Amino acid sequence: MFLSQTCLFHKRLHTHQSSFSLFAKTLGNIKSFFYVFYMTNVLIIQNTRTEGSGNLGDLLEFDGFTVDTIHAKKCLDAMMTAMNNPDYSLLVILGGPQSANDDLDYLQNEQKLIKQYTKQQKPVLGICLGSQLIAKAFGANVYRGAKTEIGFYNDIQLSRIPSDLFSGLDNPFMVFHWHADTFDLPCTATRLASSAVYPNQAFEIETAVGLQFHFEVNRNMINSWLDNAESKLSNIPYIDPEKIRCDIDTHISRVESNMSIFYKNFKHKFHL
Repeated sequence: MFLSQTCLFHKRLHTHQSSFSLFAKTLGNIKSFFYVFYMTNVLIIQNTRTEGSGNLGDLLEFDGFTVDTIHAKKCLDAMMTAMNNPDYSLLVILGGPQSANDDLDYLQNEQKLIKQYTKQQKPVLGICLGSQLIAKAFGANVYRGAKTEIGFYNDIQLSRIPSDLFSGLDNPFMVFHWHADTFDLPCTATRLASSAVYPNQAFEIETAVGLQFHFEVNRNMINSWLDNAESKLSNIPYIDPEKIRCDIDTHISRVESNMSIFYKNFKHKFHL
């Protein structure tokens, strides 16, 4: 009798253990599913060797996103493959010295990617040249601005009805500028921020957000840009590269903080 009850107890215990193991396995599968579902892939298009994703890339990788970077000039085949890849949930197009008006195959493909992502209601973030390509993809004119702006500026004013994308930032707020071109606002776009010289510093159209300025920079990027542009900058008398280098220690932490705030707002807006 005692033996039978003992066997029955072990049988029930084994059954409960098996049920628990099955439950734990199922729970693990569910957790894995949600991890894969939410930790999505990001496609970054880099248009020149020296303009990487900087602090933006660091934030994405820290959050667990899988980040694939394509160097547009060198990897035309990879970009064509990316145009047919449905796995990416965010497209980021970085800056570069090119004009959005240049007749280059890879720039035209980037504009096609922008339209493709917005048509699929996937977010697009364009920085500097990337913002100009968004504007051009939606039919706006891109042209030379009133003056070249390079350096740290505390001049970005939010629109009268501020966007949640800039919630938590000062008004005006600090950025790093490096641009000479500008653009008209596409017909259906919303201006989000402006400055005295460049009225379209940030805008939104469908699921695309364009930033004319740089939040993503770090001190190494800025020094590298100044090194590579030394001869060109010598022809612009009102730009002082050494002052910009000295300003890094004073201002870079504010730009990095603004990048983090904007990044969190962007993720929240597009449910990334």
